[in-house]
Amino acid sequence: MLKLRCYSCLAQVLIFASLSIFFLIQPLQSALQSGFNPDFDGSGVVDFPDFLQFVDKFGFSRGDAAYESRYDLNGDGEIAFDDFLLFVEHFGKAVFSDTEDIVRPTGELKPWDLSSIVSVESVRNMPVGTPVFMRTEFANGQLADLEMTFIQVVDDFLPPMPIYMVEASDPVLIQLGGIAQGMSGSPIFTEQGTWGAIAYGFNSQDSPPYYFFATPIEWVIGNKGAIPLAKRLATWEGNGIKPLTIPLLGTGFNPAYQLEDSPFQSELTPAGRAAQSQDSFEAGRPLAVGLMLGEVTFGSVGTISYVDGNRIYGFGHSMDDLGAVELPIIEAVVLGPISNLRAPFKFATLNPTVRGTLTEDRLPAVRGVLGEGPELIPVKSIYTFSSGHVLELTHRVASVGLDPFETADLVAEALFWPLVSRVENEPNHSVRVRTDISFVETDSILARSRLYVEPEGRLWFLADNASADLRRILSQLMTRNDYAVQMREAEIHVDIFSESRFAKIVGVAADTVASAGSTLSVATSLRVGRREDREIEMAFSIPDTLPVGVYQLEVGSAATLGPDSGGGGSDPFGFFDPFGRDETLEDFFVRVNGIDENVILKARLTFVMPFEESASPDSLTDPPPRGPRGIQNTTAPVSMEKDVDLFLEGSQTLQINVVGN
Repeated sequence: MLKLRCYSCLAQVLIFASLSIFFLIQPLQSALQSGFNPDFDGSGVVDFPDFLQFVDKFGFSRGDAAYESRYDLNGDGEIAFDDFLLFVEHFGKAVFSDTEDIVRPTGELKPWDLSSIVSVESVRNMPVGTPVFMRTEFANGQLADLEMTFIQVVDDFLPPMPIYMVEASDPVLIQLGGIAQGMSGSPIFTEQGTWGAIAYGFNSQDSPPYYFFATPIEWVIGNKGAIPLAKRLATWEGNGIKPLTIPLLGTGFNPAYQLEDSPFQSELTPAGRAAQSQDSFEAGRPLAVGLMLGEVTFGSVGTISYVDGNRIYGFGHSMDDLGAVELPIIEAVVLGPISNLRAPFKFATLNPTVRGTLTEDRLPAVRGVLGEGPELIPVKSIYTFSSGHVLELTHRVASVGLDPFETADLVAEALFWPLVSRVENEPNHSVRVRTDISFVETDSILARSRLYVEPEGRLWFLADNASADLRRILSQLMTRNDYAVQMREAEIHVDIFSESRFAKIVGVAADTVASAGSTLSVATSLRVGRREDREIEMAFSIPDTLPVGVYQLEVGSAATLGPDSGGGGSDPFGFFDPFGRDETLEDFFVRVNGIDENVILKARLTFVMPFEESASPDSLTDPPPRGPRGIQNTTAPVSMEKDVDLFLEGSQTLQINVVGN
């Protein structure tokens, strides 16, 4: 505890210095929405008394007696530097302490026809200051019409497509801090009909007035053509403009389990599974695009801009500029907007029920068809826990329209998240992963079995390593220029052992003089999991044709020692080119499907040099000079292997003198 308090004191000094500088440059800004409240003393302003309360709790975690959740601003169970950064971003701001001060949408929708299209020419004739409205699902599945103010038509940002500049004038949007992430695609309209879809904003808007840009509805639905890639600009009148962020939501996992190399680490927001269905797909409702469906569901969420029969348009800008796609449209229900410290965003729940297919992802908008969903790749994960309990889960991943690397990421996440959401990160564990994955373009199967172990055996770390390994192999297979393949179906078996099957080779014993034609016994000493010692016995039958002379006995894993080779001209890398230039598809599967050589104990007797005429075995004390790979391969080595089902680290060598019989 003393160490923790010292750490906390040091942190206070650093935090105070940073906060003092921040206070000098950060003016009072718009109020926060209730639910996130760093105004700990209720004074109405986030100020130094709040800072003093915060640093007093700095360094404590969930389970500590002094931990209080209200100081854990990001809710990850630890009051740490990330929470300090969140606190700093609102230092000096006024906060509404009474929920009655918060303005909420009335719920009264304008009785106007949003199916009517207002042309760009008509908008150009509208006077500056014309009131327009934005329709979006705001909270608890309810639609809201929020007031905007028309500013101008901008022609030189995304030519030949104009965009409409509007100001968020509704009190709800001002208190929220502007338009929330997830409102991309929300239609703006007047009594004449729909003008366009909210799509872009300035890079930084910390205080009113909040300005945004809308894509004309004629471009959203494709009446005006496409935009050449070369003409996309990043600025307008010196101001940086970017598409509004499309939130990536995920269900079925705890954010505390996220590890550093997760591909969705920086952007994924935890969400719950919807308890209600999205019954309506009208303009203003959520447009959720599923990336992975199942117990763990990932989905990008924007807003529907326009509906024409069973055709649906949304986002107001591209998702990933993928062109023609086949991605599932799923259900989402907005619970409410959150005034995030960096940008407000919609918080929604997801339901993996497929309601249609997203067919095109282009710059002005995305579009799809309600009804039948796309073909998806089934990914079955079968977990066998150390208790003997078996769990089977099936996820589905889009087969067309995702980048191959993203597909590989999602398959790996389907393995990783359900496991770490069910187990503690305990030490002294091992994980074995076996794959049975088929592909469209070949009859070959990715059938691998690998044991993942490390000295401490932390379970989450091992699962993450297994996930990363699977991601790497799939990426290699699906992105090669000469034989890139597409997945058809995957079945992944994950076995968890409550023991560390890590072994270090610490010694080897054998007779130092042996006769050709005799048997050489080899005893290898292992340290297993840092808790026990084990000895593995093996025996060589030394051929009577073996030349007499000095030999080197090498003992290690088959992966460490590599393939046997005879003669100096053999390929030190084995039968394949490590850069893949000459490797066929069949070669690839042979290479990656090979048995896990890290668990194979191998002993190899390699010829070094003949005895000198005047020398005897007793006079040979030190090994002779060796070649660049440690030995002079002048004759084929003699070796044997034994599967010990332990991940082996290290190797040992011993000099053996073979004499005539």
